[in-house]
Formats: sequence, C-alpha cells, structure tokens
Amino acid sequence: MKILVTYAGSAGVTSSVAYRIARVMTGLGAEVTLLPMSGARTVKGFSAVVAGSMEQGRGWLPEAMEFVRVNQALLKKKPLALFTVIPALGSEKGAESRMVIMQYTAHVRGMVHPVSEGFFSGEGVREKKAEPGERSRFKLRILLGLLKESESRSHEVETWAARLHEKLLQVTGKGASGPLHGA
Repeated sequence: MKILVTYAGSAGVTSSVAYRIARVMTGLGAEVTLLPMSGARTVKGFSAVVAGSMEQGRGWLPEAMEFVRVNQALLKKKPLALFTVIPALGSEKGAESRMVIMQYTAHVRGMVHPVSEGFFSGEGVREKKAEPGERSRFKLRILLGLLKESESRSHEVETWAARLHEKLLQVTGKGASGPLHGA
C-alpha cells in the first residue's frame, strides 16, 4: 500500500507528528512518502492519504485548507485520514471539549470524508532516541491489544497510526478481514 503522509508547515510539532505516523506505517509494511503540503503537488498514485495541520483560530492552517480544496475530487475517491495538532488539548477534558475540538475540522469534513481523525496535544511529540528493540516491542503490544492506557497516552501518535494502518488495509481490501486489534 502506497501512502502519502503530508502536513501543513515545514517545521515544528506538526512535522514531528507526521514523521512519527510515517515511521509507524513504514514499520508495518506500507510504502510511505512524507512531504510538507507545499511539496505535495498531487495525491495521484497513492492508495491513501494522511493529512494534518496545526490548529489555528479553531481551524486548520490556510495552507492545509488549500491542499484539501485543490485535491478535493481525488481525496473523495481514496481513504483519507486527518490529524490535527492542538497545543491546548492537554488541558481539554470530557465529552463537551471533544465536541468543541471536532468543530476544528468540521470545515474539512464538509469537503472530504475521512476514515479516521487524530487529535494530538503536541506534548511529548518531539522525537526522542528509542532504546534498541523498543519500537518492535511497542508495535507488538499494539497489534496484540496489550497496550496499557498510560502507554497509549504517552504514545498517542504511534497508537493512532498503527490502528489507522490496519483500518487502511481493510478499507483498501489489502488486509485481513478480521477485527481491528484494540479498536
């Protein structure tokens, strides 16, 4: 499966989230192209797209909205997942806050229909050096559904990416037809 992971902006937390998503999906066997939206000229040739932006003014960055507008017709025809980095998310709690946060991407969902959405605080997202074998053990715990809730929160991006990978395999018909692990 060939996946485009793209993000608005060229540096910072959003690019770190995109990198971590791409790394997990590559580790799970996908062919991944990671590009800032400014460098992603087309979504043609990809089986699926994962697109993300930093939240700004309770919505996506203008660059991200333009990417969706320009590619809208093609994005409607293939599996699309969205991720949004919301710096204040760490302080948000409860269902009411979740409803407010979902409004941040309502304008995007009005143009395309994502198969999944991830909302990340950006806390602890910066890349850190992994211990030897740590990623393999983490992936195995995700796939076996053995991930503890505290681990899931500290690895929220990786957990979402691994579950998204399984979902994309099912949606594109390239995966097992069994249930999603941990879903």
